[in-house]
Amino acid sequence: MPNHRRWWTGLSQTLRGWFSRAAEDVAAGASSARAQEEVRFRAIEAAPIIWMLGKVQSGKSSVVQRLTGATEAEVGEGFRPMTRTARIFDFPPEAPMVRFLDTRGLGETGYDPAEDIAACERQAQLLMLVLRAGDPAQDAVFSAAQAIRARHPAWPVVVAQTWLHALYPFPPSHPQPYPFNAGTDGLTIPSALARALAHQRQQFAGLGGTGPVMFVPLDFTHPDDGLAPADYGLDALLAALSEALPRAVMARIEALHADRGGKIATGARSAILGYAVAAGAADALPIVAIAAVPAIQGAMLRTLGSRFSVEWTGSDVASLLGAVGTAALVRQGVGFALKQGAKLIPVYGQIGGAAAASLSSFAFTYALGYAACVYLKGRRSGIAASTGDIQEAYRAALIKAFDIFRASREQPK
Repeated sequence: MPNHRRWWTGLSQTLRGWFSRAAEDVAAGASSARAQEEVRFRAIEAAPIIWMLGKVQSGKSSVVQRLTGATEAEVGEGFRPMTRTARIFDFPPEAPMVRFLDTRGLGETGYDPAEDIAACERQAQLLMLVLRAGDPAQDAVFSAAQAIRARHPAWPVVVAQTWLHALYPFPPSHPQPYPFNAGTDGLTIPSALARALAHQRQQFAGLGGTGPVMFVPLDFTHPDDGLAPADYGLDALLAALSEALPRAVMARIEALHADRGGKIATGARSAILGYAVAAGAADALPIVAIAAVPAIQGAMLRTLGSRFSVEWTGSDVASLLGAVGTAALVRQGVGFALKQGAKLIPVYGQIGGAAAASLSSFAFTYALGYAACVYLKGRRSGIAASTGDIQEAYRAALIKAFDIFRASREQPK
């Protein structure tokens, strides 16, 4: 069977399963807590870990907040203990697609990272060191990073050098254009800042190991601080992560940034992406997927309902699925993808049965989430969304889902 037909068959089966089970499952919510825990478990099993090392007040939480788009309150309240000396932030919390491990205790006498290594090394993809640029006393961070590299010498390391503005002359302003990329040596950097950055680079360049060590100066501030842009260096950080992280992991982070400023709230977008990733991962295992994928999609609808303060009923779910589940609408999205020709042929040429099933569940879950948001916004406002608006949201999100999935499978150049 050609791969695109296999994809269509998988998607059709997903839709038929939804129509037979979704209305009563979502509306009743009898096992919602149990289902949500199952979703979280499966998502956490597949979610990569970015391990962050840095002293208190180095800016780790700000880095997490800018990478994910979560609010400061969500980041501040979202970390929970993982080991005696580390805490974990799952994003999004309902169905994590990426996790940030924050090691505490750095600078304390006798800190041993062995327990933290054992807890996360199977899923860790990257070591990120967060250093306050004006703080030369980084021996504790260096020692911990050195112990981790000794066990995992191939892990890439990104060194984020933060709080640049503390070393600016008065009145403070960011050097523009961003002067820390390769080929920008002729641009002016304040002398005190240049010396501080060079000192840290000299120390951490000696970490050893075979994985790359990349340095990224950045300065994340509040908009009302008057230092524009408030996310200075974010593009450089994303570029470094793109080099360091596996493509499948980076595609998730890029997807969070691709729709900034869109009509769907950040929290809803991240939740949709998290559930879609979980559904795609579950459908790569056919026996697991029979029960897991509908449960994941049902949990997503319940989560989105809570975010919009709308309680689903059986008729709500039937109305939503009636709007997005017609064969003609699905074919419209699939047809668009097939018409992309050379852009999508590599996907269809490379994926087999398991990957095709994964794509079908990822794409349908992602598109269903966006359609549900349009429906829920109408329910909350009291003005029902038109079928056309729901279908357009579904179609556009289905197209975007193809792009995200394709990007996650592309090999780095």
